[in-house]
Amino acid sequence: MAALALLASRLGQQALAASLTELAVRGGQVPDFRVGWLRHRLVGECLPPGPGHAEALARTRAEAVEVLDASYRYYVEAGDVDLINGAAGVGMTLWDLADEPARARMAQPITEIARSIMEQDSPGLYHGRSGGILLLRMLDRRYGQDRLMTAAVDALVLHLEQLTPDVLDSGWLGTGGVTMCYGQPGMLTALGPEVDPVVLAGFVDAAVTGPALDRLDDLLGDVDADVTVCHGLAGLSLVTKLAPGWRELVGPDRRTRLAARLARHLDQTGDQAVAAVFDTPFLLSVLEGTLGMALALAETETTSRPWWGVCVSLGDGSAAVAGGRAMESIR
Repeated sequence: MAALALLASRLGQQALAASLTELAVRGGQVPDFRVGWLRHRLVGECLPPGPGHAEALARTRAEAVEVLDASYRYYVEAGDVDLINGAAGVGMTLWDLADEPARARMAQPITEIARSIMEQDSPGLYHGRSGGILLLRMLDRRYGQDRLMTAAVDALVLHLEQLTPDVLDSGWLGTGGVTMCYGQPGMLTALGPEVDPVVLAGFVDAAVTGPALDRLDDLLGDVDADVTVCHGLAGLSLVTKLAPGWRELVGPDRRTRLAARLARHLDQTGDQAVAAVFDTPFLLSVLEGTLGMALALAETETTSRPWWGVCVSLGDGSAAVAGGRAMESIR
């Protein structure tokens, strides 16, 4: 219900979004930290001010923080720093709800989590070094101003510049060689909208970039191509909003074709696939399901701020990545 409320809000169906949000928050506490967080954000965005609104906002926030805090502590103690199913992903969502004292306490542990992520071999966003850069951006650590951030970004660009077109068929950059989870689009998402021009030039001029865009053309014409968010075309469409550098690389013609391709797929989606949303965990429904495809297309075609991406560790295109409050960098 929460996921459908989110989609309704992105389609401009505010009355429907409000009704679905009311249903979503009636079920009591949700053990999944993502859904708990999402319900709180939906109460704030979709339910009109009125009697009981402040209480609902406070209650859903407290429920979300309780589950998030327990999950965060568990993953930190286990040493699991993964951006999707580990301390990094939970930490990003918890950061969004934290007040300034809580953020001050979290800043150094999250910095260490980012360091651990950036020691990984893969350059990807979801299970590689770019995820660490995304976390540092959440802490408002800026390229050219912060040594750790600058070194991480420079290392990523150097790695990219050393890749050859053959890597597209190696699986190193994900299914098809051009994906959000492992490929250049995800890396640019981690760097955000204020990417340094020199850094962006490194991406544009890399030997793998032209062939990657050619591969995207091939995928757009392939009826069997993956269309999901994590590994497929929906994610590439969404990144055109999250990362202006990727948007410019793709260009207006490919963006139009991406939207048309996803729209055709959704038009052909049967009732069984739609009904499956109710039995699919939120994370899977967004990253690998029809709901995520619809949400990515709706988000790409609107001017709304994509705050929902925090719960799948995408950031929201703002300087601080998560939430509406920026904090002074803690270095």
